[in-house]
Amino acid sequence: MALAQAWSGTLDIAELCRRDVRQAAREEFIATVAERYGVDPERVTPTLGASLAITHVLMALLRPGDQVIVERPTYEPLHRVPEMLGANVSRLERDAADGWAVRPDRLARLLTSRTRAVILSNLHNPSGAAIDRETLLKVTELAARVGAVVLVDEVYLDYCFSQEAEARVSPACLVAPNCISWSSSTKCFGFSALRAGWIVTGTPEASRVIRAASDYLHVDEPVSTLKLGARVLRESERLTAWARRIGEAGRDVVQRWVESEERVTWVAPHGGITGCVRLPDLMQDVSFAQHLRERYDTQVVPGSFFEAPGFVRLSFGVEPADLEQALGNFSASLDDLT
Repeated sequence: MALAQAWSGTLDIAELCRRDVRQAAREEFIATVAERYGVDPERVTPTLGASLAITHVLMALLRPGDQVIVERPTYEPLHRVPEMLGANVSRLERDAADGWAVRPDRLARLLTSRTRAVILSNLHNPSGAAIDRETLLKVTELAARVGAVVLVDEVYLDYCFSQEAEARVSPACLVAPNCISWSSSTKCFGFSALRAGWIVTGTPEASRVIRAASDYLHVDEPVSTLKLGARVLRESERLTAWARRIGEAGRDVVQRWVESEERVTWVAPHGGITGCVRLPDLMQDVSFAQHLRERYDTQVVPGSFFEAPGFVRLSFGVEPADLEQALGNFSASLDDLT
C-alpha cells in the first residue's frame, strides 16, 4: 500500500538491535498516540494489538477473587481473560430491545464492594451500537463509588458514521480518571499485521502500573510496529474517512434489505462494519450460519459466539454489489430452513 511505501527510511538488522533506535521509535509512537488523544504521553502504553491490551490491562489490575462486570453479548476475550485470571465475572446485559444500550440502572444493581472493573466495548462488538458520553459518565460515577475502573475496548470507535454520532461519543480515557481505553491499527485503519496497539489511561499513575506489566508480556515492541504504527496514526484522518464511507454505504444496503426481508430485524449500527441480525424464532444461529456457508459460500458469525443466540453478526464492509449478492444468499438460506 502507498502508506507503507511512503515511510521514508529503512532499518537494517544492526539498527533494529540498537537500544537507542528502539527507544526513539517507542517515544515517537507514544507521542503520536498522545497527540491524537490530547493527553500527556505518560498516560500512553504501547502494546501488540488490542487483543494483547486486554490481557495487559487485566493482568496489571486484577487479583484472583476480584469481581469484574462484563457486558453481554460481547467479544469473547473480554470475559474469558478475567475468568482465566481468577476473577468472578458478572454480566451486564445489553439487549436488542434497548438498542443494545448500556443501562446504568442495571449496572448499579451489580456493583459490590469487591467490584474491581467494569468492561465494555464502544462501539459495541457485535452490534455496532455506540455508548454516548453521558451514559459513559454515569457508568464511571457508579464505578467510582466502589473504587472500580471502567475499561473500554475502542477498536471500532473511529468508525462512527455521522457527525452527530461522533459528537456524542468520546474515548473513555477522556471522560473520567477511573477509565482506561485501548485500541489498535487493525479495525478502522486496516493494518492488522502491524500488531500496533495502545492503552490510554485516565491518569499517569494508572499508566505506570500498566507499563510495569509490559516486562512480563513483550518487553520491547518491534521497531517496525512502532514506526509504521506511528505513520498509520498520522494518516488516521484519511484512513478513517475512507473506512467510514465503506461502512456507511454497506449499512445502507443492509438497512434496505432488512426493510424488505420481513423474517429478520436489526438495530442499525451507529458505526463500524458489523451489525446483529435477529433470525426467525426457533432458528438456531449456528445451524443457519453453517448452512449459509456450505450451500451459498457466504459467511456470517453465529451470535452464540458472542453469547447472543438467535442472532448472527453480519459484516457489511464490502463492495455494494457483493453485499447485495450475499444478502440474497441470506434470504435464500432462510427459504431453505423455514
